[in-house]
This record gives sequence, structure tokens and C-alpha cells, in this order.
Amino acid sequence: MDLIILDHLNFTYKDHAYIGDDFEIIHDIVITQKSHFKINKSKLNVTVGDYVYVKEDNGYFGIVENIEDEKTHLVVASVDFKELFKVEVLVESFNGNIAAYIEEIIRKTYLQNSDTKQNLNYLSISVETSKLGSFVFDADKVMSIYELLELANRMYGVYIKHEVIFNAGSFSGILIRIVNVTRGLKIKADNLILEDLIINDSSKESTNKAIYYPKTSNLFFKDVVIYYLLTDGTITKDNTSPLRYPKVISKVETYSDNDFLDLDTKVRSVLSVDKTDHQISFMIQKKNHSLDVLRTLDIGDFVEFIYKGKRYDSLVTGIKYSNTFEVATITLGEYRLKLTEKIQILSKNVNSKVGNITVNNSGYSDLDGGEF
Repeated sequence: MDLIILDHLNFTYKDHAYIGDDFEIIHDIVITQKSHFKINKSKLNVTVGDYVYVKEDNGYFGIVENIEDEKTHLVVASVDFKELFKVEVLVESFNGNIAAYIEEIIRKTYLQNSDTKQNLNYLSISVETSKLGSFVFDADKVMSIYELLELANRMYGVYIKHEVIFNAGSFSGILIRIVNVTRGLKIKADNLILEDLIINDSSKESTNKAIYYPKTSNLFFKDVVIYYLLTDGTITKDNTSPLRYPKVISKVETYSDNDFLDLDTKVRSVLSVDKTDHQISFMIQKKNHSLDVLRTLDIGDFVEFIYKGKRYDSLVTGIKYSNTFEVATITLGEYRLKLTEKIQILSKNVNSKVGNITVNNSGYSDLDGGEF
């Protein structure tokens, strides 16, 4: 199995090296994870920021983050290609085709940028969904494209895939496909043999009360608006509802005159049952598992996971390969156990305020991937 190095500036071939059985590839849409490759060379024509490509059935395409010299060999560490989108942009509220909105932002950033050094002419974009939706942002909101993609995935099931493109056998570019989740699976784990099944629930309590105070600069709207999350998942302004949570966990925000009419929409990102706040992991034999659908689980797939009478509305957030592509560790949910991972999640939520948006799978029943 070969590890191929491609130049970040023009996507041309630079070098390659053989990979033995000492590698780890991690795909994770919750936090940044490094993949590692031990190669049989003591020298390699590679620079931090170059691309690495592994051509296998479950291949890998990433960005070189560092190279460790172990004297007798090198260890190349990389992050997923989607880290390219951790560049900040100015976003505006939007209503319409979500994929078209994402395409426009990526195109302005990497294909039509006034700073030509930032343009990556080997990128191409394919819009493959017409999912309609809306985003409501504060005025002058700045966030990374990565955070916007995360938001689109959680709210509307719209996300990106990437493919390496060849022309006459040579590397020619990267195709960014903006797609929609096409299936949802119901997995009844009690009826299946899932190797190394581990389930961890977060003990974090969900915010169930949101208070919006008017800004002092408001001219028209000056009322305090309060919303309550109910135990059935709905939101109300009625503080006497018998479905209110017995313990109040509140959050306070302010609103402008322009925000007032959108408060009913904005509050959904604050008051929502965090359905994906768990971590479910298990191993799959990719080549000989009896169920084809489990062998083809992919990042972003919605999964309804049922085990010992408890139901988890979840999605595939991680896939890991260690030293072989024949066995994969699948991770569902957005909870992480390791301290370093928890710190990374906390930092992301504090800095972006995107972490409070949860999966909106109101169309989940339409994603008929089957029941297993």
C-alpha cells in the first residue's frame, strides 16, 4: 500500500512511500484527529500542508501536519482534508437552497478570492442536493466554513464529500461534492453481534429555559421574552406547563430589533434535547460481516440505535482503521471520553456557539436504509 504526496500549491505528484501494517486512519467530524503512517523511508519529499493520498477501497485523503524522523523510518501525521475549511468568513442569514449557499461561500473563498494566493484552482464543486432551509445569524457574524458545514449537517443533513480526480492516469484535482444524507438505519443491537460494543452517555443536563433581554439600543421591541423546553421536546412560552423540567437550567441572551421576529427560530438552537450527546462504538469486519449495510456505514449517516430497550437518535461521527482496512471501529454520537477530546469539544462550543445546534432529523423516517 502506497502513501502518495501531492503538492498543496498545484496538486502535482511529489513523492511516494510504501506503508506496511503500521498505520492509523481516523475520520472524525466532532473533533480534529490525527492519522499516522509509518513509512519505509528515511527521506521524503514532503512539506507540512501537502496532501497525502492512500488509494484503497476505504482510502484516505488528508493534509500533512507534521513529519517525525525516527532515524530508521519516518512517521507522517495528517489531519482530514475537511480541516482545509477551518478558515473564517463573514456569514449572513439565508433562506433557500442550503447547498447553493455553501457552494457560494467555498467558491468565493478558494476559487474567486481577490487574493489569488488563496485560490486553489484544482478544486471543483458539485451541488448534488436541493435541500431547502434557512440560517439565522446575528449581524456581522463570523464563523469558519467548517462550522457552517457542521451546522448544515446537523440541521438539514447536508454535508460534503471529497474525491481525488484523475485525468489520463494523472492527478488533476479535488472534487467537492455537496450532498444530502440519503439513508437512515435502525440498528437493533440486541439482535446483532457487534464486537467490542461500548455505550457511554453524557451526564450533562440540557438547557431548558432561555431568556432574551432587549438590547438598550432597541427602539421598537423592549419586552423580555422567555422560552421553556418541555420534556416531550417541544418549546413553549407557557411557564405553567405540566411538562416543564423539574430542575431549571437557564441561558440568557440579548436581542436587537432586527432579531425579534426570528427569536422563535433562534431559540431552537438553544433549547433542544441533545440527542447525540453519547458515544457508541463497535467494531465491524468490513469484508465479511453478514450485513452489507453495516460494512458500508459512512460518516454522516443517521442511525437509530436500540439497545436494551433504550433508543438513541444518532449519526456516524467517527470511523477508525488501525493497521488494516479489514476491521473498522465505528463511533456514533458526539460525546467523547478522553480529557483532551472533551477540552477540544468545550473549546469549540465556547468559541463558535455552534455546538448547541442539534441534529434536525424531522425527515428521518424518509431515509429508509432498513431495520437491522
